[in-house]
Amino acid sequence: MITLTTNKWLRVTTLCVLYFAQGFPWGFMTTALVSFLASKGLTMVESGQLTAMAYLPWTFKLFWGPLIDSFTYQAMGRRRPWILFAQLGMAITLIAMIWMGDITGNISLLGWMFFLHNCFASLQDVSCDALAVDILLPEEQGKVNGAMWGSKVIGTGMGAVVMGTLLVSKGLVFAIGLQTILMFCIILFPLLVLERPGEKRFPWSKDPVLSHSNDESMRNPIDVVKDLFTAFSMRPSFFAGLFILLAAINQGVNSGILPVFYNKTFGWEPDTYSQVFGGPGAVLEFFGALLGGVLADRFGRRKIFFLGWGGFSFLAGIFGFLILSMEQIPYWFQFFYLVSHPFLIAMGTVAMFALAMALSWSKSSATMFTSYMAISNLSVVIGTRLIGPLTESFSVGQIYVLLLVIGLLPVVFLKSMDPRPVLDIKLKEGKNNQD
Repeated sequence: MITLTTNKWLRVTTLCVLYFAQGFPWGFMTTALVSFLASKGLTMVESGQLTAMAYLPWTFKLFWGPLIDSFTYQAMGRRRPWILFAQLGMAITLIAMIWMGDITGNISLLGWMFFLHNCFASLQDVSCDALAVDILLPEEQGKVNGAMWGSKVIGTGMGAVVMGTLLVSKGLVFAIGLQTILMFCIILFPLLVLERPGEKRFPWSKDPVLSHSNDESMRNPIDVVKDLFTAFSMRPSFFAGLFILLAAINQGVNSGILPVFYNKTFGWEPDTYSQVFGGPGAVLEFFGALLGGVLADRFGRRKIFFLGWGGFSFLAGIFGFLILSMEQIPYWFQFFYLVSHPFLIAMGTVAMFALAMALSWSKSSATMFTSYMAISNLSVVIGTRLIGPLTESFSVGQIYVLLLVIGLLPVVFLKSMDPRPVLDIKLKEGKNNQD
């Protein structure tokens, strides 16, 4: 029987397809739809609220990890039932939006649908990460993680380009209907492909079930939380979390303001914005992610982490100064900023992943890694929620200059984020386990 653990290309393909499924609706919601609504009168504050509702469920990843580890249905696989549940939930939320009709005039309801859909998307993300940890061989992890990230970037870009174009020409219901069909096609992968030989495809299947050595890995969630507190008590682990919490705020502010500003101030049409952001912007983002991984291994995780996120902050500051000093920013710089800032963010984010993996230790290291991801998403949510107060007190140019300051201030924590003390602990624990 061909399963994920017995066939390399099947597990790589399945993981990449599932990551693509996360990215496609994300590109539609946070880029194509927000840009489209901006052309219909969406304000920057409302854009920030919608973006916040999309990002907020991704902070729940801290809770999904212990949940999927504590409650499993081993007969169908450790992770597959959770992936099926999450993927089905993503499809159902899209069906609900179709049933509601064109709700673009009801920003509050649209925001809650963003929230609900991304609850399932974030659960699927954690479940896929756990599946990858379970089934990937050590020599596969680096390359496959890069392929998974790239698949999500491609999905996000296609969601922005394709759905942005269809949204303008065919309307909201048609665009969401097409996504729903895509989600049901993708669900066939976890539905038909088993994790390991001997597992059931469906709960009512009569297939023989084999026991696996890792079946006894369920733990009390309280024990997981205790381990997390112990792990974050290490100085590098704590300051890395604090750095991430502060440094990603400007990304949240930027993501909420940019689609509205480009439409209302620069006069960009929503489909043009989506096509540029999801086309050349996504391509550069993909290469930024690959470059971030290579540079982090060669020059150090912290350096590339700050080079990427700090570089974005510096670029945002230049953008702000140009807004303040020029009556009309040249088109070439408008285009340059839109496609280059995702490159820098991706480069820094991949280095952040590498740093977070190095700093994640204790028996709950996987959940600790997920915690860093949740902190990053929380920081973005904080940024989106700050758009209202910021636009009341400052102009857009002043806000972008402020983003420069916000992004560079956490540099004082870089020295305290040295992962070597944690790596020494992990090395000792590994030797003790061998003994």
